[in-house]
Amino acid sequence: MLSRKHQTKLGNILPEEWRSKIEELLTNVYSKECQKLGKSFQVHGLTYSDELYLSVGLIEDKHPENAPVSYIMSLDLGEKADSYEANLETLVDSMGVFFDTFFATPNWNEYVSNWTEASFKNIQFHYKVSRENVALSIQAEILLNQ
Repeated sequence: MLSRKHQTKLGNILPEEWRSKIEELLTNVYSKECQKLGKSFQVHGLTYSDELYLSVGLIEDKHPENAPVSYIMSLDLGEKADSYEANLETLVDSMGVFFDTFFATPNWNEYVSNWTEASFKNIQFHYKVSRENVALSIQAEILLNQ
């Protein structure tokens, strides 16, 4: 459901330490913009045997049930089990590029609903930009797999 590839079950959830570090970094970099809009970042990540799925949503503080702006990435993993660690920093940097553009563009409205291939710092990955609340999608996936 979440993955770009066909997966038969929910992947391993990204360690809380990593997720919170990414959220903290984004919050520090974009604190003025977030305060002005009354929004916060929410990061989620899943690892599968052949894919890293990473998302960041910009969530309304007072109404978290409203649809966020979500930047979602998928990276193919190679043979090495820990290969996602080496590429995670590049994906986080691509978040910065996305949110630099988002915050600098009044009336931003450039959603990309289909997976689109991109290259950043010599890393090939796929991304999409949606209104999906990934936290709710993960909860739904957990319920469906019980």
